[in-house]
Amino acid sequence: MVEDSEWSEDTEVEEDESDLEEVSDEEVSEVPHEPEAPRRLSLENPIGMIFNVRMLRRVVQLLFLLGINAYILAMWIGGEQVLAFWEGIRDILPTLPVIAPLEAPGAVLAGTFDTLQREFSGGIFPFFTLGAMIIILTVLGRSSCGWVCPIGTIQDFATLPKRSKVRPSPNTENELRRIKTYIFVIVMGLAIWVGISRIFGTAEDLVRILGPFATAAFDPFNPAFIIFYEATTQFWPYSLETLWFITQWGLFLGQIAFVILIVGVGIWVPRWFCRWLCPAGWLYGAFSREALVGIGRNPARCTPDTCSVCEVVCPMNIRIRRSPYKALRSPECILCLECKSHCPNGAIVLRFS
Repeated sequence: MVEDSEWSEDTEVEEDESDLEEVSDEEVSEVPHEPEAPRRLSLENPIGMIFNVRMLRRVVQLLFLLGINAYILAMWIGGEQVLAFWEGIRDILPTLPVIAPLEAPGAVLAGTFDTLQREFSGGIFPFFTLGAMIIILTVLGRSSCGWVCPIGTIQDFATLPKRSKVRPSPNTENELRRIKTYIFVIVMGLAIWVGISRIFGTAEDLVRILGPFATAAFDPFNPAFIIFYEATTQFWPYSLETLWFITQWGLFLGQIAFVILIVGVGIWVPRWFCRWLCPAGWLYGAFSREALVGIGRNPARCTPDTCSVCEVVCPMNIRIRRSPYKALRSPECILCLECKSHCPNGAIVLRFS
C-alpha cells in the first residue's frame, strides 16, 4: 500500500549516473542557450521594478515566520494591531498546510498536519481540517510549503550562503523520498489507533505505553515543535554559573542536535528535510498533484537538450525537463518559482487549469 502511494517522476533513469552530484549555481550561467534581446522594465508592472519573484518570496516567508508566532512578535513590539491582523486570518483559516504547532506560546496559526494528528488521536474525525486542506492544496498546490512554512523558510535561508549544492541522482532521490511515506504511515497509524481506543474507552494503557508519542507521534522529531514549543519550556543558561542547566535538558539535547543537523545539512542539500523526512509534505503532495495553479514550460522557448538551469536551481530536485511542457505534475513541487526566476529563456510560466 505504501509503494502504491509513492509517485516516481522518472520512468527511465540511466544506470551510470552518480549517486551524488555537486552543482554550483555558477554553472547556470555556463549552460548554453539562445541569445535573447535585453529585457526592459515595463511601467505596466511597477512592482517588478522593485521586487523580483525571489525577493518577494523571501519577504513573504519572513512575514509568515513571524506571523505564525505573532504573539512573540507582539510581545517584542507591543502591537495590538499585529495580533488583531493575524488573529483575523486565524478566524477565517485556523490551519494552513505547513508544520506549526498550536501549543507554542507564541502561535496564532497551526499547521494542518499537526492539527490532524491531535484530532485523530483524540477520537475526532477532522472534517473541517481535511476540507480546508483539500481546498487549499487542490487550488494552490504546495505553495504554502514554498512560501509560508517556517521550517521551509529556515532551510531556504540556511542554503543561501553556499553556492555549491549536492544533488542526489534520480534513483537515490526517489528512494530517499520513500522515507517520509513510511513516517506518515507510522505517525498517522498511531494517531488513529489511539483515537479508536479512546472511542472504545481502552486508551489508558496504550497512552501510558506510547508516552509522548500518544498525542502526536511526530512531535518529538518535528523541528517546528522543537523550536517553537520545546525550546520555550526549557531552562536556558544565562551565565557561566548556569551552564549546568544544559545537563537537565535530557531528550531536548538530542532534539536540538537534530534541528542543528537539519540546518547544517541544508547548507549543502536544499530542503532535504522537506524532501525526505517530512510526512506532512507527503500528505500535501497527495492532494496537490493536480492543483489548479502550477507551472509549465513554453515549448517555443525551452531548450531541454542544452539547458538544465531549472533543474540545477530547483530546491526539491525535481527533474523538470522530463515533465510534459503543458504542466509539471509533481507532488514535490512547492511553487517556489526558482525555476522561473532563473530560466534564461523565460520558458517557465505559471499555469491555471
